[in-house]
Amino acid sequence: MVFVNCMDITECKNELYEKAIHIVSEERRKKSECYRYVDDSKRCICAGLLLQYGFYHKVGQLSEIEITYNEFGKPFIKNRKEFKYNITHSGKWVAIVYGTTEVGIDVEKIQEGREELVDFCFSEEERFTIYNHIEKEERLKQFTKLWTMKESYIKFLGTGLSTGLKSFSVDATEGLITSNDGKLKKDLRIRSYQFATDYYLSVCSTEDEICIHNVSLKEVVNLLECMHGCRSCLQ
Repeated sequence: MVFVNCMDITECKNELYEKAIHIVSEERRKKSECYRYVDDSKRCICAGLLLQYGFYHKVGQLSEIEITYNEFGKPFIKNRKEFKYNITHSGKWVAIVYGTTEVGIDVEKIQEGREELVDFCFSEEERFTIYNHIEKEERLKQFTKLWTMKESYIKFLGTGLSTGLKSFSVDATEGLITSNDGKLKKDLRIRSYQFATDYYLSVCSTEDEICIHNVSLKEVVNLLECMHGCRSCLQ
């Protein structure tokens, strides 16, 4: 089983957010200060919180988390092969997927403005899935769904832009992945969900079960503050 936790950055306010900032690592605090826009800083802090929260849930402890990266920039925790994770964010949502096997996740808001990417990023089968819908709203939904599915697979691989979006095709219904040479990725499957009304969230994994949970900032800060040995917990 893999687990997905989602957090709404609009909860990042006042004293609660100040506590959140001081719970994350110094490295992440400094990283959050480099962003020009406040919402980007909030996403950075929430990502750090979700990583600690997920690590504690899966491993059962809050030891020092040392993040390193593969040659394409995919992060992983050094010397913790039993904990695999991936983080995504879009709009007001930040989400993490984690488990004991490789995982990939992507979340995107359903919105206009990217239709011109269809011919450049999608296979013939995927384009048919999108254009098969008469209503523009449905086409936007299918575009976003397929986009997140493809992104989750690339993030699963951890190969970044070296894997082209048109080098494989995704079945929007079954979540199956087929490479351009016709080979089916038998051990992999992508599951996609319409999330929070106007978002799509997709997870790529070898696991059959996925547990998705929305967590509040207060819930996470409360737990982590206690686990870090602070004097008082949020009431």
